[in-house]
Amino acid sequence: MQRITFEIDNNRDLKLLISIAEKLGISKFLFSPEIKPKLSDRDKLLKTIDKGADISSFGNVEDWQTANRTDRTLNL
Repeated sequence: MQRITFEIDNNRDLKLLISIAEKLGISKFLFSPEIKPKLSDRDKLLKTIDKGADISSFGNVEDWQTANRTDRTLNL
């Protein structure tokens, strides 16, 4: 006995394949449920990066530096 595995995306193609197999005299069918691939750690990280972050609360860096560093002297 030989075994062949097919991955079919839609029901129409699945029904067509079953009808062809029946016409060829193939009587045994083994169906497995659809397996959804799990996201790898890399894919999870890329998804998080793509989502981004809200940086509006950080304000203007130049204004912060000017306000907090006016009392510092530079030793050039």
